[in-house]
Amino acid sequence: MKLSLVVLTPGKSEGKEIPITIPQFTIGRDPKCNLRPASSIISKKHCAVFLRGGKVYVKDFDSTNGTFVNDERVSGERELHHQDKLTIGPLFFGVRFETTTPVDRPTPVPPTKAGAKSDDEEAAAMLLALGDSETPSGGSSILDNQGVPSGSTVMEMAPVSGPENQEADKATGGAVRMEKANKSEADTSAAAKALLDKYIRRPRT
Repeated sequence: MKLSLVVLTPGKSEGKEIPITIPQFTIGRDPKCNLRPASSIISKKHCAVFLRGGKVYVKDFDSTNGTFVNDERVSGERELHHQDKLTIGPLFFGVRFETTTPVDRPTPVPPTKAGAKSDDEEAAAMLLALGDSETPSGGSSILDNQGVPSGSTVMEMAPVSGPENQEADKATGGAVRMEKANKSEADTSAAAKALLDKYIRRPRT
């Protein structure tokens, strides 16, 4: 709450605003008072304006000439309201205070329409749309644009012709030739045996 007293007494100080920024603002001729008018009509400790429970009050300290609110003398303490007129001796003040502006309420979430997508579905659709928009016509994905090749990652390698591989080739070739030779010998023996059987069975003249 912003509280202040506006000087209404005619003169050079008329219209001056005195802000009250402490819980209790005392008025009187005593050096310890917060406002010290130079008038003998005002008591040393005349009155005080204070806040309590979110409200503003004025309390008269049994002053000689009294404290008045809207021309009514205060007995003890009295609640003050905005634009009340406060009279202290020869001084006139207007009471002004402003309450704190309430914080605006957050904007409510609009109601979900029938058949509308949930937040998760909308997020997924957004991601899919992003992927589609960044996919080139060739069919490669977003990762392709970042340098990752598409298609199979298996690469065909040409055979290395080192010494070990040459020895292996020789051994393999020798085994193949030996197998062919054995087969050839077996075929020759079978043919010779067939000719021999045929010769033995042929009648003699």
